[in-house]
Amino acid sequence: MKFRAMNMGFGAHVDEVDLTSLTQDDVDRLHTALLEHGLLVIRNQKLSPAGQVRISEVFGTLETFPSGEGQLAEYPQIFRVASHPAKGHTNVGRYWHSDGSFRAEATPISIWYLVAQPATGGETLFADLREAYRALPDERKPAIDGLITLHRNGIRHPLVMRHPVTREPSIYFNVGLTGGVVGYTPEQFMALRTDLNDHLSRAGAAYVHYWREGDVIIADNFRVAHRATPISVDQHRILDRTTIRADGVYWGKAQK
Repeated sequence: MKFRAMNMGFGAHVDEVDLTSLTQDDVDRLHTALLEHGLLVIRNQKLSPAGQVRISEVFGTLETFPSGEGQLAEYPQIFRVASHPAKGHTNVGRYWHSDGSFRAEATPISIWYLVAQPATGGETLFADLREAYRALPDERKPAIDGLITLHRNGIRHPLVMRHPVTREPSIYFNVGLTGGVVGYTPEQFMALRTDLNDHLSRAGAAYVHYWREGDVIIADNFRVAHRATPISVDQHRILDRTTIRADGVYWGKAQK
């Protein structure tokens, strides 16, 4: 197994690996690499739904989805996204976000596997939240340090979040589901929302992933945000996602 760092300042390609036959040393190296790079891109895998669940579990305990949300009845751990509503959820996450930020204990890791590749469209953008904080002007940082965001369901998170392992600060903000900031007027919040969205979307900051069938992507949601792009219903695209529970993530187990 070999790691090739991307030239984005975050993310790495993982080569010469078969995820269905990992050794403990492989698992340890993947754990370390995810904390180092925030995003791992692995091509040319062949996973059944059961195989995706098994591979995902090396990163921790999986979340499950209520009946009707996990489209694979036998695998409630898998959240299926598709280009056509008959195949899975459509129009999901077309704004900067980290999965599970609506939870009181936010979802630390997401894992995607592309089941069916479209002819065109459906790319996913990824942005480094740690670098987004670093790239702010120094005089701007004190103004956002200590701010608390309010999700539309009432869940609160610090806008500047320190990673539970690396302790590095990052901007943790769900553009679509955040409805306010403690102490801010609606007008102040909307100005901040626009500013943060523009900042995450700044030129050259995002890694754009063009999906191929068999791709696996693993993301540290406290380090990396992502955003979906539109895809036509006449395309055939199926993307299966698993997510790790906050109370079962591998780095939490290692710290106990």
